[in-house]
Amino acid sequence: MSEHHPPSDRHDDEHEEYLGPSKSAEKREAHAAQALGVGLAELDSDALDRLPISDRLRAGIEQLKATRSRGAAKRQRQYIGRLMREEDVEGIEAGLRRLDPNSPENQRVFQQAEQWRTALIEDPDATTRFVERFPGVDVQHLRQMQRTARAEVEKQRPGKHYRALFQEIRAQVEQAEQESEQDDQQE
Repeated sequence: MSEHHPPSDRHDDEHEEYLGPSKSAEKREAHAAQALGVGLAELDSDALDRLPISDRLRAGIEQLKATRSRGAAKRQRQYIGRLMREEDVEGIEAGLRRLDPNSPENQRVFQQAEQWRTALIEDPDATTRFVERFPGVDVQHLRQMQRTARAEVEKQRPGKHYRALFQEIRAQVEQAEQESEQDDQQE
């Protein structure tokens, strides 16, 4: 006589294999990527130049900007959504955060630049520390900006040179941040 085993209501989770994201999850990701791509159409050309996007996506975004017909715009948004599947969405999002002046990354860069500017104006030895930290800086130009900004502060009229020093410092800090991010991504 053969034994009959009743079906078990208990799931054997150990033997189930992961089949990947559900269709709904894939659709949510596709819609989010499309929304991100369409949102890129709101940016100006300079901002788009600073983002890691392909030439095809750039052309699609420019075409969407030029499209006036509602139906054609809908098709173009869908096309951008398809192109976004091939793009580095995380890289684009990181680029957008760098463009947002209120993002935590930009706030941190701003604070570092302010601290360096204060140090460079108040402490002559800060130049050496700055050059060690940011070796790509033009030292002669930095020292000249430092002297002129210091003179403005001593006259209690910080102006053009004070702002120019800040812009140079900020550019160096941003460049170092980007290089650091690239190094992290390569590891």
